[in-house]
Amino acid sequence: MKKTLPSLIAFLLLTCSAIPAQAVENGIDATGSQFVVPIKVQTSPTTAGSCSGALISPFIVVTAGHCVLDSNGLVTTKVYVGVAGSSLQSVTTADIVESIKITSTFQNGVNSTVGDDDLAFITLKKPQEMPLPVLLASESELAAIKTVGGQLKLIGYGRYGDNSEEQVTYPKSYTGSYSQVPSVYSNSAFIESSAGNACAGDSGSPILSITATQVTLIGINTGATRNKYCSKLQNGKYYALFTLVGRYANLAFSSASYTINSINQQYNKSLGELDSAKSQLTIAKASLTGVSDQLTLAQGLLDTANLNKVDLQTQLDATKKTNLALTAKLKKICAVKPKPKGC
Repeated sequence: MKKTLPSLIAFLLLTCSAIPAQAVENGIDATGSQFVVPIKVQTSPTTAGSCSGALISPFIVVTAGHCVLDSNGLVTTKVYVGVAGSSLQSVTTADIVESIKITSTFQNGVNSTVGDDDLAFITLKKPQEMPLPVLLASESELAAIKTVGGQLKLIGYGRYGDNSEEQVTYPKSYTGSYSQVPSVYSNSAFIESSAGNACAGDSGSPILSITATQVTLIGINTGATRNKYCSKLQNGKYYALFTLVGRYANLAFSSASYTINSINQQYNKSLGELDSAKSQLTIAKASLTGVSDQLTLAQGLLDTANLNKVDLQTQLDATKKTNLALTAKLKKICAVKPKPKGC
């Protein structure tokens, strides 16, 4: 997770061998949560980073824009998204994504700090399970929640604590409120808490409003003023900056359209393969019918041959019997004396 004003120091940890560990200081275990996914990013041949992401549909994940940039500040193609709620260590190169759409106005801040419109929509190659729907907050919903300082929840894969060097495992969450403290960015706001603390690796974490009837994605965590790895305590509160995701519904629609087109292509391909299989089945059935007809003919010929064989055997037996009788009669005739001529 990146830093925001005033310290302006990057929060996304990029190393060759170590990746930020665990999630949310003073948080609650969120293993198996359907709302957050682990993300790994190859930023260069020798460096990698980790972030969190929000699953908003079986094929679409929202994360921070700076989470999908390479070492040159360009959108990288080597982004890998694991199964929602699973361990960050379970993410492999087989989890590479299909496409990434980033806000056209986003630019990394000075010294790799947070910039405005820090948001990216990722399309997955394969869908994930999503038992509960997630809605994107409208402007009226945002205003209503902010007015009352409504309760929000952050779920992420950041470090376990400000000085923690533990290896990454599963996500954690903490509850805060929609802060009245204004952001210097027009499309961002703060979640504040007196206990929970966002840390490095929590960039891209979903900021959710959860009621008895629905789950609403308010924003995507992008950064905070930090101590070492986690948010700095300021006037008894911890603050984490998030981008208001509902204002970028066009990107969500674009990603959804891409997904729909991909599904349609796969569907059409499947239809073509099904038609081909049906044709092959028809040919096979015709061949089977031909073989069956030939088998019936052959069986008829075999039955006829067997009948002929029986007839021939009967004739042969009768001939043998006659031959034996004639032989016996000839012996009797030749037994008299004088022997008849020809014996």
